[in-house]
Amino acid sequence: MLAEMKYLNISHELPQISIHQEQPRAIKNTFRPAELHRDYDPPLADVAATQVDIDIDTYNARKTYGFLNHTDFAKKYGGEGFSDVQANTSRLTQSGWNFAKNGAHPGANLIGNEAKSRLRGEILQWPKWEAVKIPDPEFTVHPSEIKGHMDPGSDKTSISATATPEIENRPGSAQTTLARKGYVRQWISVGRYDMRV
Repeated sequence: MLAEMKYLNISHELPQISIHQEQPRAIKNTFRPAELHRDYDPPLADVAATQVDIDIDTYNARKTYGFLNHTDFAKKYGGEGFSDVQANTSRLTQSGWNFAKNGAHPGANLIGNEAKSRLRGEILQWPKWEAVKIPDPEFTVHPSEIKGHMDPGSDKTSISATATPEIENRPGSAQTTLARKGYVRQWISVGRYDMRV
């Protein structure tokens, strides 16, 4: 099969181009070049926007659940503590006088009876529930502000030029010739590639 296979052979050569050129030349040039003057002051954008600041005060809502700051905690429980001290002092004073007067009687069990009475009173005391509307948190929004100063700057250009110049130039030239033609040849061989130079 390979001996009967046909192969496409390609041989090519690139064209060669010859270029002869002569550079232009200034023969006479009697003028003073123009002078460019530029006064440039770059712009300055020292401007920035501050972030939006949002303050959220949730203390009134948290206070409803029992979260107190130090001041409110001291006011509430300090007053309750003082009231409890007064009530316990009065109760203990009355209990002491009762023990002093009646504790020595035969069959008297004042301590046990008083403890039972106090425990019964604490068990039978109904809990107090108070329905309170939870206040909404307070939002304070401080909007964004533009701060800084913007300077657009300036760009001034001036040109100082002389009068009519006197210029004589010899133009350049370029000639191209085809030194060698290129070609592309194709042929078919059977069973092998052909190599041609």
